[in-house]
Amino acid sequence: MLFVLLGIFIWLCVLMVKICLSYFPWSDTQGFLVLKQDVVHFLPWQWAFKIHVACSSLILLAGFTQFWPAFRQRFPLWHRRLGWLYIIAVLGFAAPSGLVMAVYAAGGLATQVCFVILGILWIGSTVLALKYAIQKRWYKHRNWMIRSFALSLSALSLRSWKLLLYQLTPYIDGLSPKLIYQLEAWLGWVINLLIAQLIIYWISHKK
Repeated sequence: MLFVLLGIFIWLCVLMVKICLSYFPWSDTQGFLVLKQDVVHFLPWQWAFKIHVACSSLILLAGFTQFWPAFRQRFPLWHRRLGWLYIIAVLGFAAPSGLVMAVYAAGGLATQVCFVILGILWIGSTVLALKYAIQKRWYKHRNWMIRSFALSLSALSLRSWKLLLYQLTPYIDGLSPKLIYQLEAWLGWVINLLIAQLIIYWISHKK
């Protein structure tokens, strides 16, 4: 099961990298940008999008190494370096740019509020993970890193929910593209956070 999950994660990361690379060199008619013609030429949004896309794959790969026990034990220095890379990429670039994009999110107020909450929780959980690492309170650091990385994975899970919801459209009346986008936005991080809490509960009680 572990190898299956690892394989799924790697496949999704490769897919994410391919999606991110497709936006460089810049073209305002590429992929997701086709749907954002109302803001694609607005420089604050455009730069926020570029920063967010450029950091996303880096965050996923750096974050994954933090939960690989063999890597952490064999290469503790690289564990710390990649941990700092994750922290800086999230707090310095990805989360702030995500908040800018959230204000202009498609789908109306429901998705705008959704992505703003996601950004705030992402920043908060990452700050707390850093705080407890500095204090050497490793269990709390681990728990908040689990939550932070679960929110980072919303970039992958959101797209997975999108594929599933579109498969359900022939069977559910009223499942419009706008509603699907609203649902995938919320499901993309809420379910991840619930799973993170279950993992934390399981690890704590196992010990």
